[in-house]
This record gives sequence, C-alpha cells and structure tokens, in this order.
Amino acid sequence: MIFMDYLPILEDLIKIKTDNKIGVRKAFKYLSNFFNNLGIDNKVVEGCFVAYKDNIENFDVILNSHIDTVKVQLDFKKDDKYFYGTGVIDAKANVILMIHAFLNSDKSLLVISPDEETESNGIYNFCQYLKRKIKNKKIRGIVSEPTDLKVCIGHKGRFEYVVESFGKSMHASSVNNCINPIEILSKVILDLKNIPLKKIKVDKIYSSSITPTMIKGGIQSNIVPDYAYVLFDVRSVEEDIINKISNFLDNKEYSKYIKNRLNLGRHYADFYMLKNKELIDKLSKYYEISFFNATCEAYYINKFLNADVVIYGVGKLEYAHSKNEFLNLNDFDKGIKNIEKLVELIKE
Repeated sequence: MIFMDYLPILEDLIKIKTDNKIGVRKAFKYLSNFFNNLGIDNKVVEGCFVAYKDNIENFDVILNSHIDTVKVQLDFKKDDKYFYGTGVIDAKANVILMIHAFLNSDKSLLVISPDEETESNGIYNFCQYLKRKIKNKKIRGIVSEPTDLKVCIGHKGRFEYVVESFGKSMHASSVNNCINPIEILSKVILDLKNIPLKKIKVDKIYSSSITPTMIKGGIQSNIVPDYAYVLFDVRSVEEDIINKISNFLDNKEYSKYIKNRLNLGRHYADFYMLKNKELIDKLSKYYEISFFNATCEAYYINKFLNADVVIYGVGKLEYAHSKNEFLNLNDFDKGIKNIEKLVELIKE
C-alpha cells in the first residue's frame, strides 16, 4: 500500500489556475512530472491526462476526475483544518483521491479530464478512443466529484436550451397587431415553468428543472425589436427531456414565431442512473447511498464503454463554484481511506 503526504501536491495543484487552457496544460505537466518520478507511464490522449500501469488497455476500473475549474473567485489559503480556494473540492482534492486509488489498485486507469466545466470534449473523445481499443471489455468506473463522502449512483443531465423569437421591428407606440418577441418569450418562460417534470427518489426526492438564465433582445428603449432569445439551464432526472420540451413548445399557439434547439458547440451529459442493483446493495453495506444533484462525466463512461459507474468524493457540492469553496482536511483524510475500499468493492 502506497501512502504519501498529498497535501503539498494538492496545494500545488490549487495554486495552478486551471480556468483556462494554459493552466490546464501546466497542471497536466505537473502531474506528468509526478508520475514520471514514480516510474509510471502517462500521456495525454484526446486531451485527457492518462496514467496507466503495464498497458493502457489492461484495466478493469476507470478512475476519473477533472482538473479544470470555473473562473477563479478565491485564491489559495489554508489553516490547520481547511484548505480554501477555487477548485479545491471541484475537483482537485478529488483528483488526489483518484491518484491515491490508482496508485493502490491493480488494473486501473487514471483519466483526468481537461474541460468538464465547459465542453466536455476531453472525456467524450477519450471514451470514443477507448471504445475502439477495448471493444466489449466489461469495466467499472468511479468519477470523483464533491459528494460529501457519499456514494452517488446517478447524476442529473444538463443541457443548455435556446428559444429564439421573431417579430417585426416598429416604434414602441405602434403596438396594435404587433408581434413582440420579448412578450412571446415571456409566455415561453411561464409555460415551461408549468410543464410536467418527473421526480425520482434515492435518499430523497430529486426533480428535473428548466431555469431561464440568460435573455437578450432589443436595441433601443423606444423600439419593439424583431428578435430576442432566452437560454434555459435544463437539469433532468428523466430521459429524453429535450424532445419533451420541443414537443411541448411546438404545440403552442406562438410556435410559428419561435425556433428552439440545444445551444450549439458542446457535448451534454444526459441523466445517468446505475442499474446494477446487486452492486448498489453491496455498496450500501459500507457507504451512504445518494444521488449527485448536478452533472458529471459518469454518463459518458457508461454510454460509450457500457461501464457501471459510481460518483464519490470529498467536499459539499453547495460550496463548489462559490467564493466560499473549502476543503475540510479531516474529511479529505477519510476520503483517502474510504476510496481504497470503494475500488475493492466495485472490482469484486
């Protein structure tokens, strides 16, 4: 069993600002030097940092987390009980958990994603690459995110959905028979607030949601615009929610004045739920079972590699992406110890 003082490594990683591609490359270089010093093979494949023993195709378990962060809101600082800083739990402490699991398990593959917070091109392309290599090999996976040391057996899907509205530009005083795209989008927002959405129960109730987060339209205060759009953040605990939204809007009286679609330019992780009841029952004897109330990369590993995947890590999700992001060092120690047992259980 390999044990080491991981806190200096974690501190170094937090200090590398990885809210941009240059920072991600620096972090990957740091990780490469770390593994080179241990005599462990590593390389960047399809944008992801990968470490492996013996052969990149010879593994039973994928251990994944991500190195990128949202825009830095809090620089690193520490005291005797806590580390603070953007990315400390989402997900650099969890990268360390995966490194420890990798160093202490046979036939595992460490995969660190470069862009989980944005396009997710890295894990998407890497899973496609790996699918060609391993064919129908049966594997399992752990994705490390801030789960408060609970084993999560699923996660929400996440999509960016755009509704565009088209009208006719005219003076704001001439509103008779006016088709105002802003008014149409107001109806869209209110209608989608009332669309029937599903719920699931794991340890508690989790719900789908459709939330408007950006709206733009208009060029001047006294002119009715000819165009406006709204972007929705869609979180799902159900499959095929995008078709559900599209069909719902297509049946509205204003449908001829709108166009609706996914926001382009990125991959989206759909709703994921582990269906292996035997594995869930086994894990529940040792861990509190929960559901990850956000989105992560477990979906891609399951979809493209047909792997049973769980989500596990240190840190409370509600503090990720905030100016108050922190890591409890006692919890970090527990996570290091618990991850060894988790790998052992999912490999059995």
